[in-house]
Amino acid sequence: MYEFVDIPPEGLIQTSGYGDTLISLHHQVTGWPLYYPDPPSELWLQDDLTHVDGTIVELENYIKHYGEDISQITFLTEHQYLIEEYPQLTLQWYPRFHWEHWKDACDNNMDKQFNFTDKTDFVFLCLNMNRRKHRDQTVKLLQNFPNRLMSYRSIGWDIATHPEDWSKQNYNSINLNQTDIMMRLGHRNTQNLIQLQKVYESCQFSVVTETRYELPYDFITEKTTQCWLALHPALYVSNKGHVQILRDWGFDVFDDVFDHSYDLLDNDVRLNTLVESNREVLTNGILNFSNLKDRLLKNRDHYLNNWLFS
Repeated sequence: MYEFVDIPPEGLIQTSGYGDTLISLHHQVTGWPLYYPDPPSELWLQDDLTHVDGTIVELENYIKHYGEDISQITFLTEHQYLIEEYPQLTLQWYPRFHWEHWKDACDNNMDKQFNFTDKTDFVFLCLNMNRRKHRDQTVKLLQNFPNRLMSYRSIGWDIATHPEDWSKQNYNSINLNQTDIMMRLGHRNTQNLIQLQKVYESCQFSVVTETRYELPYDFITEKTTQCWLALHPALYVSNKGHVQILRDWGFDVFDDVFDHSYDLLDNDVRLNTLVESNREVLTNGILNFSNLKDRLLKNRDHYLNNWLFS
């Protein structure tokens, strides 16, 4: 049983998730370097925007630059609910990240990769790669539960019994031929999920530590969508309202299994409430787990065949 060691987070930065080259372009306060085409124009806002003091730095910089001409700019965003935060701008949902992951999942026949099994050895799975404050807190809270698989690769905490859990170096070294960065990322994440088949199938459900925790809008990545492919119910350590968004998208979030009262709570209490209100299921697992098979298959079918097209 691993014990979490508190490592000082000095030098940690908000990462893009695409590798060291792009990480070096980003500043936590001033944001990303921006491109300012002549209007009218469309601008695609890639996923990890810079949220500082209740504003999006990149959008504020665009507003300052364009002035009244901002009305001629259409912003394409991965974040559906960011639109509500800037009603004065023309923002359109453009889920390019999800599209590339969906396409790669279809190309790899992910509906054939995972089969439902109720013969699990562990209650829950919690996979962590890059270092983030909310993941530190999650691992501390979950480490003493008696029957779980958990990793935190950035601090050298791996799943000793499951070498399928790739190291950060193995994950980043997958041989990829695509030139488009989103295509590469989607393919890499799909291959990683296939590699983790035995790990997922040995646990009933996941505790998903999403990329961000304190944003006032959605930030939903493959960490969430891969649970649908792997036939896992999940609890989500993510931004406020994460579970409600999944409901809005038509997914079963298993309200009869988990207590989701944490979902709409403030940042400072949401994580602790998630653990305390679900302590029983985190400890003893899901009763009558086999009864969830059809609902899990329906979630996967909804992801592959309906969600992005509804």
